[in-house]
Amino acid sequence: MTSSDYSAASWACDKLISHGEIIKAVPIEDHLITLHVKECEREIIVAVMSQKQVYLTNIPAACQNSRVHFLLNIPRNAYFDGSVLSYAASVPFGVGGLGDLYTAANEKEFREYLPKETRFILRGLRQHAAVSSVTRLNNRLYLVNRFSGKPLRVLALNDYDLTADAIRTGIDVYGKCDFILASNPNCRLSCESINAARSAETAVLKWAQFLGAINSA
Repeated sequence: MTSSDYSAASWACDKLISHGEIIKAVPIEDHLITLHVKECEREIIVAVMSQKQVYLTNIPAACQNSRVHFLLNIPRNAYFDGSVLSYAASVPFGVGGLGDLYTAANEKEFREYLPKETRFILRGLRQHAAVSSVTRLNNRLYLVNRFSGKPLRVLALNDYDLTADAIRTGIDVYGKCDFILASNPNCRLSCESINAARSAETAVLKWAQFLGAINSA
């Protein structure tokens, strides 16, 4: 294990051991740590990395090993490319940040882990009568294919205060879209954020509005 790998893994272990469901966290091989989690009979293998943008080309080689249960990326609000999400689902192993790994430990679900927000969006879209399929282009951008009409690109932003800057930053980081979904049910929209979306040639909608827009767009 290189010094930088060890530093990231050691930092992750210090954070993880403070979680009530995690009994033990130990750095082992290159990029890897093991977790002992309450009510889990086997140790959990976690690959650790620290990149603001995560692509299939820069994930740890250890992720090609089927014994890895979860890929932990340390920076908050990082970009996860769709190629990584698709590959992780096929192996499978979970993907996310520190908060995601905490939730995975609570739920005792690592390989098939998805954030609650993502699960809600995917379930709602897949149950929509007008939707034929859904693809995650990255961790915030969805491609919604419909039985009739062109596919829709939907950017889900989970901010409580969805500001104009959050709208612009979301588009810059995750890509242009047909709609912005305010996925936080308690989201507060301002005139400035609505105007920022309009100036980017999109519209910001809450969940019920968005489901209706799938039929009419």
